[in-house]
Amino acid sequence: MRNNKKAGNAYELHIIHELKSMGYSAVSARYASRLSDDAGIDIISDFPYKIQCKSSINQPNAHEILTTKECDVIFFRKQAKANCNFVTKGEYVMLTKEDFYKLVNSKQ
Repeated sequence: MRNNKKAGNAYELHIIHELKSMGYSAVSARYASRLSDDAGIDIISDFPYKIQCKSSINQPNAHEILTTKECDVIFFRKQAKANCNFVTKGEYVMLTKEDFYKLVNSKQ
């Protein structure tokens, strides 16, 4: 398995563990549903949004992913190369403005 694929799989598991610690049920789409995995959904969960995970040096094309895949939100871990290792520079969440407003309004 390529290193970037391993990093992506590890990041999926990281997000799954975080969602579980917040009380959501969550599993990898690779494990649960081939159709969901093929549709660009990485995590099957009772979380209100369908999740795509990315872990890379380059920022993903959020517009393309959110308009061509069935996911609603992208969890992105920014990586940087430090000597022979990769280090995390930050973690971000990308979603459409409409979904952001739904999220904010659901808390009121």
